[in-house]
Amino acid sequence: MEKFDCPGKLISMVCHFHNGMLARVLDNGDSSDAFPVTNGVKQGCVLAPTLFSMMFSVMLSDGFCNDEETSIKFRYRADGRLFNLQRQQGKTKIEEDSVHDFLCADDCTPIAATEAQMQQSINFSTACRNFGLIISTKRTEVLH
Repeated sequence: MEKFDCPGKLISMVCHFHNGMLARVLDNGDSSDAFPVTNGVKQGCVLAPTLFSMMFSVMLSDGFCNDEETSIKFRYRADGRLFNLQRQQGKTKIEEDSVHDFLCADDCTPIAATEAQMQQSINFSTACRNFGLIISTKRTEVLH
């Protein structure tokens, strides 16, 4: 969270919210002894999607190294003249950015235009492992 310039007080609050977390396993009505939870977030926590998105964006940056070849580039203006297409042709006040993936809650859609780019995207499983994540192959789909 520090890398995202989150205030120290917010970081402290989130840490205190999760420190000392205990869990139990319920099996056929029998409950296990409480055990400490040392990673992850609380099930149903409203912070979970935001915390996951922050962590996942860092992980994707690590995995893809923000490779410009595996991104969609787009140009835009932020001066209020979005629908004046003639002005989009000009070189001034035009910004360019890249999209490498789409994130929503705990889902990720890597972007690829070629088979080689898709292979590089699939290789991001190494980055996932570096951050302690496991890709569920049963829930993974490739669209083309």
